[in-house]
Order: sequence, then C-alpha cells, then structure tokens
Amino acid sequence: MKTLAALFSIALFTSLVGYALVLAGVEAHHQEPLWAIGTSVVFLVTLLIDVWMFFAIAGEEAYQWEK
Repeated sequence: MKTLAALFSIALFTSLVGYALVLAGVEAHHQEPLWAIGTSVVFLVTLLIDVWMFFAIAGEEAYQWEK
C-alpha cells in the first residue's frame, strides 16, 4: 500500500513541476542554451527528488514480495 502512495506522490509532484515549467514558458525557449541547461537541471533535480520520495515513502515495502 505504501508503494502506491509513493507512486501517487511522485506523479503529483512531477505533474506540478511540469505545470510550473509550462507556466514559465519553457516550450517557447527550448532552443536557447541557457533555458535548455536550466530546464535540464530542473529535470535532473526532479528525478532525484522523485527517487528520494519513493524510497522515503515506500521504505522497505518496495523490496518485499507479495504473500
């Protein structure tokens, strides 16, 4: 059950980051080098936070087999 909560939290967080990027107008500046680097950093940090959130919420349940 914790695994589903973790996946839902990750989906919500990633959606919020994506929405914030759309509001910032990233799609209009994707060919500018500074915007591309900044967006890449945001994506990388988002991925790292997603992984941390998964293991922080799911804990050891993520490694256990179904009974």
